[in-house]
Amino acid sequence: MPNYTSFGLNDKIAIVTGASQGIGRAIAVGLAQAGAHLVLAKYPGPRMAEIEELQREIEALGRKALIVVTDVNKVEDCRSLVEKTVAAFGRIDILVNNASWTGTGDAIDVTEEEYDRTFDASVKSVFFASQAAARVMLQQDSGGRIIHIGSNFGEVAFKKRAVYAAAKAAVHHMAKALSLEWANKGVLVNTVAPCITETESRKNILERPGYKEWVTQEMIPRGRWNQPEDIVGAVLFLCSDFANMIVGHTLMVDGGWTIH
Repeated sequence: MPNYTSFGLNDKIAIVTGASQGIGRAIAVGLAQAGAHLVLAKYPGPRMAEIEELQREIEALGRKALIVVTDVNKVEDCRSLVEKTVAAFGRIDILVNNASWTGTGDAIDVTEEEYDRTFDASVKSVFFASQAAARVMLQQDSGGRIIHIGSNFGEVAFKKRAVYAAAKAAVHHMAKALSLEWANKGVLVNTVAPCITETESRKNILERPGYKEWVTQEMIPRGRWNQPEDIVGAVLFLCSDFANMIVGHTLMVDGGWTIH
């Protein structure tokens, strides 16, 4: 396990959306290992056992962990998430906008429902969670850090991901636009953009015959796709004082996919 203590996040208060699995879970654990206390935003429905297990894992590290059931598609839930965080901890230092959703298929077949679901979960939620958190952070002398989890598809085109790619491109640009308004008050907004990552929700894609070989041999110079833990260091860096002059940036964690 990497030693994350040098990032200087002791006793920071961090919210992670979509924390029950995959990238969100890895980021939450990494933040706790770096010294932060966690607010774990969990979509209503399944995976309560998983988020409760994560809570126990974080508490075993000597950190506090609060679960808040949150539908990030709803503005009132985003605001309630922030209110409950402030009520429990008194402040917010870090927000990681990880929750997202995407369908897969030809652009010609995308339905209005799929389009709206993608943009609600991947763009609307990011904006209103950021807005709610910033209303607290802007009043703090210490400011705060907001990290969006984007995608390499927000930078390069990819078949059967037209709506998702557009949503992630919006997220990348949103970080720049929000930074213009908030950076001079100490609230820094940046994006971490991974390539395809081996999570449970991507299992059906990664197991397609020949897909792994094509991606790792043709698309990713590093020769492998991401594991969730590969994203953690980038997030912690942007949350730390080592990144005090990094503003509105998209940090690619894609094994070189976007250098083609």
